[in-house]
Amino acid sequence: MSVRKRAAGLLTGLVTVAALAVPLAPGAAQASTPWLDDPGTCTNHQTARSAVISGRTVEVRYGNCNGKQYGWGRIRGFVSWLPDRIRFEVDINGDRIPDGHSVRLARHRNYTAAYPTASGSRRAFRACFVTSDSQPCTPNNSTAWW
Repeated sequence: MSVRKRAAGLLTGLVTVAALAVPLAPGAAQASTPWLDDPGTCTNHQTARSAVISGRTVEVRYGNCNGKQYGWGRIRGFVSWLPDRIRFEVDINGDRIPDGHSVRLARHRNYTAAYPTASGSRRAFRACFVTSDSQPCTPNNSTAWW
């Protein structure tokens, strides 16, 4: 075997081992997110679901943002000196278990980031009133899924 072929084989083996040992850095497609930070710039806002929880009104809202429809959560009637938060949960596979969420302290902004809607019943949203970032939505503090 020539030295050149042995060197090429050794280099190929080293590259393979290195690729297995070092995690890939996220590329542009992996780094992008479907979340839209500020749906306040969207148009044609509508309320899909609402519920009154402890005197606060929580809503699942939707509208058109950059040519796509998005949903987000909003809270009204919050108490500004309390830790009132709006939480928005997203189910993407139809099991009605949240796959993602956005939480905002209401006194800073009374609506969450937005997530793209989808046709069909697999994607669903709900919004809830919580008092900590880690508190989840439950049937007692949230809207129904939409």
